[in-house]
Amino acid sequence: MVQKDKLIIMTRLAMEEKKDSRLGFITRNYWFDDYMTLELWKAFFAVTITFGLTVLLGLIAYGDEWTVRYKIADVVNLGIYLLRIYLLVLVICLLLAALSHVWLYKKAYRKQEREKSRFRQLGRIYALEEALQNLNRGKENRSRGKE
Repeated sequence: MVQKDKLIIMTRLAMEEKKDSRLGFITRNYWFDDYMTLELWKAFFAVTITFGLTVLLGLIAYGDEWTVRYKIADVVNLGIYLLRIYLLVLVICLLLAALSHVWLYKKAYRKQEREKSRFRQLGRIYALEEALQNLNRGKENRSRGKE
């Protein structure tokens, strides 16, 4: 009976490890605050670079047209409008990144807690086996002593 329980727990642990090893990496190598800070910085730079490249490509594509057609005040207003759009996109992307990574970290944390629980169960099984072996050795020693 004890061997069957041990086999079941070890199999579940192996399946958990094989299923999504990235989750274990997250919880073993980062505290929650460190993980979220790193992921939000990545999202910030990704959004900033993407938005900057998009604006730059727009300026390259329509550069001659807007320099001839528009006045400086129109260009300043366009810059302010683009800044507002950038800030809106940045806030939305950071919120989405935060929500998705909170969910991912919590999923990884739950997986880690399940693994800890299974390791505790496994430890109890090994302790029980050791206690049974010690009990059997004690009985054998007592029976030898009587002979």
